[in-house]
Amino acid sequence: MSLEHMRLFAEVVRNGSYTKAADSLGVSKGYLSKQIRFLEQELGKSLLVRNTRMMRLTSAGETLYQEAIKLTNFWQQTKSLLDASEEELAGKVKCTAPMGIARYVLWPLFNALMTKQPELNVTIDSGNTTHNLIADDFDFAVRLTNTPPEDMIARKLVKVNYICCATPDFIAKFGAPSSPLALPDKQCVVLPHWNEWHFTVSGKLERVKPNGRFIASDNDLLKEACLASLGIARLPDYMVSKEIVCGELVNLFQSVQGDSRDLYLIYPQLSARPKRVAMCLSAIEQAFKAQH
Repeated sequence: MSLEHMRLFAEVVRNGSYTKAADSLGVSKGYLSKQIRFLEQELGKSLLVRNTRMMRLTSAGETLYQEAIKLTNFWQQTKSLLDASEEELAGKVKCTAPMGIARYVLWPLFNALMTKQPELNVTIDSGNTTHNLIADDFDFAVRLTNTPPEDMIARKLVKVNYICCATPDFIAKFGAPSSPLALPDKQCVVLPHWNEWHFTVSGKLERVKPNGRFIASDNDLLKEACLASLGIARLPDYMVSKEIVCGELVNLFQSVQGDSRDLYLIYPQLSARPKRVAMCLSAIEQAFKAQH
């Protein structure tokens, strides 16, 4: 005896005839009659007594009908709850992050989430503007900062270290700098701004201004220039970790502490938030916990 048999039986009783019940369910009268006979055979009880003019329930049929109503109502309520839950996971999630974070950190996570949740829509603002999350209608931000906003919830995800790196070909041709203080004598690829590199050497903070043969306002371009052996680049570890592991790039100062910034997941303090947003926040935090 299955839930489907109980549902069909309840529809026959509710409609008062096989013909009406079959029309209501969109099945044939013969199919419906066969399923009820199967139910009676499985239970070893007669459930319905019918003649050409009427149909009535036996005592066993009355008992089964009351239980069938409870069961089908429970099933319908459960299905409605599940449907509502799925709907809450559908819809739009809007976030903001710097371009590099959006590409190297958020994109792989959202790609996986959107594959699992086809109704999830994601908008990422990947500019360098520090948005007001509430005024600009953002669900959350992922930011590199050492001073997270006090009026928001800020979860530290990881410390991002900036790595000076170069290709083996560049090192073979021009040599590796002996220390960060030797960087001004080497070809580098640099940003047009924030172009003072900080290092802690022998317990002392050193500020180095590299010479840029190639200057670009985008870290992705600096990475490509570095991979093309145009010079030494200083890039966040999440951008070059794979290339360093596979040997395409070399970390020049592994024993020297360079610049670092904390990566935060930031979102408004709300009494309640949509499940789809909570799902994304949880996925981001769990991904970083798994990696570190």
